[in-house]
Amino acid sequence: RTLWIAAATAAALAAGITYAVVSFAPVSASSGAPQISTLAPTNAIEVPVGFIGAVEDSPVFEFHGMTLFVGGGFGGAAAPGAACLLALGTDQIPAVADFDSSGWSIDGNVYSGCGVGAFPATVEVPLTSDAPGDLTETFPDGTALQFVLDGDRVGVFLDSE
Repeated sequence: RTLWIAAATAAALAAGITYAVVSFAPVSASSGAPQISTLAPTNAIEVPVGFIGAVEDSPVFEFHGMTLFVGGGFGGAAAPGAACLLALGTDQIPAVADFDSSGWSIDGNVYSGCGVGAFPATVEVPLTSDAPGDLTETFPDGTALQFVLDGDRVGVFLDSE
């Protein structure tokens, strides 16, 4: 019995030393920013196939004069099979009938982010004077919005700092 107690004590001591040597402090996976909206796909805006990585049947979302859509990534940046979320001012989206995939341009910022593995596609938009749509009229200047793709919807988070 004494030998069993000594062995159990030694094992517990060894486990404690191992834990102390290889353990690490966890870092929160979330910024803690509050979610302010959930976006569902809209049919009101059509993004031409080939425009900044848009693919056929890309889900399209609208938020305060900004259009977000799922695509293959700006400049083909996505890993195979990964979804990318792209965002820009709605006024920058060309009409499908007028779109020429060999020569297009925009006059504004494009924000993009691609998912990798278990991590979803996310896009962060700083709320500065050149933010698209009416974002700066609606949200505090100097903060930021984060858009997180979750299947067929997009969560919207507001930087509260």
